Amino acid sequence: MKHKKSLVVLAAAAVLFSASGPPAAAKGKIEFGFHYGGWTLNVLRGLIEGIAEDFAENLKDDMFKNLRDEYPDRDIRERNFRNDVRFDSGGSNFGFEIRWYPAGQDGSFSLGLAVEKSKFRIGPLNVDTAITFEDAETYETAEFEGTGWSQVTSEPLAAVLSFRWDIFPRGRVHPYFTIGFGLAGGPALDKTVVEYNFRGTAVFPDEAPETVQESGRKTLLELKEESLRPPEEGEEKDEPFEYPNIFPFVQLHFGLKAKLTPNIHLLVDAGIFNGFILRGGIAIRI
Repeated sequence: MKHKKSLVVLAAAAVLFSASGPPAAAKGKIEFGFHYGGWTLNVLRGLIEGIAEDFAENLKDDMFKNLRDEYPDRDIRERNFRNDVRFDSGGSNFGFEIRWYPAGQDGSFSLGLAVEKSKFRIGPLNVDTAITFEDAETYETAEFEGTGWSQVTSEPLAAVLSFRWDIFPRGRVHPYFTIGFGLAGGPALDKTVVEYNFRGTAVFPDEAPETVQESGRKTLLELKEESLRPPEEGEEKDEPFEYPNIFPFVQLHFGLKAKLTPNIHLLVDAGIFNGFILRGGIAIRI
């Protein structure tokens, strides 16, 4: 009888251990983190400057066509074209993140939700252009010289959901990979600021030099509202200026994590965040 009671006690203990012990060992861990870093699009400088060069070429071709249409009896040719383009960009990113590791302390996969405050400066894009056209018979010239710059600045506040995989998570220093998607609300785009300044002088045969200058600083919302206003008498109606109601974000990061203690980790990562970003941070597990 005593043996039966002992077996019952052992069986009950085994059931309780199996029900409580292993899951407790595999209990998920929560991690809180802060990060800060720099943002840029300068990696794409060559591409952006190339697009500006192509745009200037198209403007030159349009001007050439207009001159030929205006002076059909003249043999107008291009004598000189110079176009210098310089691009820069910069910004910052700061965020707070909470992550959940469902497999616990040594788990690889984690799910995170972050609030990201960023400042993106796209520009200035500086352009200096000089064009000279010549009449092949009279050697009269038509010339244009212009300088301009533009810049776009945005400061979105976004929520980003991310999936992370720690590689060899038991290592004191180990790599990780993160992919995420997020959104900022429409007001982030409404408040995005566009600045520009342009000055150009054109000299045509038998005409006084003509100078055109324009500058401005407007938000996307102001540009949209202006495009929706009824045109004044004699003016053509502009095409409506539209943009999305959401500001999407894509995150793709590779990084390194160093364990200072089992609960305090330092992180540094780099990758794509609607541009290119390098940032560092600290994470605390509970």
